[in-house]
Amino acid sequence: MKHRAIALELDKAEETHIGVRPLSTRSEVLTEEDAWSIAARRERLREERGETHCGYKLGWTSEVMRSALGIAQPNFGSLWEYMRVADGELDLGRLIHPKAEPEFAFLADQALEGGQVTATEVLSAGRWAVALEVVDPRWESYEFDWLDNTADGSSAAAYVVGEFREARTAPERFQLTMHAAGEARSGLGDAAMGSPAEAVAWLVSQLHRRGAALEPGMVVLTGGITAPVDLVKGLTLRAESPQLGECVLRCV
Repeated sequence: MKHRAIALELDKAEETHIGVRPLSTRSEVLTEEDAWSIAARRERLREERGETHCGYKLGWTSEVMRSALGIAQPNFGSLWEYMRVADGELDLGRLIHPKAEPEFAFLADQALEGGQVTATEVLSAGRWAVALEVVDPRWESYEFDWLDNTADGSSAAAYVVGEFREARTAPERFQLTMHAAGEARSGLGDAAMGSPAEAVAWLVSQLHRRGAALEPGMVVLTGGITAPVDLVKGLTLRAESPQLGECVLRCV
């Protein structure tokens, strides 16, 4: 399997806003090693363009969502500075078929590294905020599997994040509600691997296996707390938490 060629194909799909066939529907057999290698190749393409790596996003950290979709394990992808929606206005014209979900975000104030980092260590190393993550698979439809999604960087596309704050409540008890089109969807931090802090610790262990660490200043989106919503022009979404404040995303 030509990993660089597939990475270029996914890169072009993001640039042209035209999805491509999932690898799982093609004749070649995709392995877990292939999927991570393709994702790494895409990261190198971004680095070669001078884009800035600013963190990570976790996918499928909710056991309920994994069970519903027949997914066995979480994954993660990289966040890049161009994905951050600093002014809260998301240009849908640059995306293919975006959805958004509310999450808890972590900002590392200290480096976290190694294979045995605990949730307690995570708590002492950073701050928390609410976020809205936009996923936009570069595949032509949402009929893809875990390997496809991993190769595509866990569908990372865009995000907006609120003000980071010290945790004064155990992260598993963080509350979060997403408001969109007159509908409210709510959840707790324990949906993300039992605690968003546990999710960050899991990420650090995964990075350690790849010879990397969570560096100071990096953001981690710890996984969707509720089911996502489809994004359309004119839609405004608000995520709010009594512990962490709010953030707003406007689709234009």
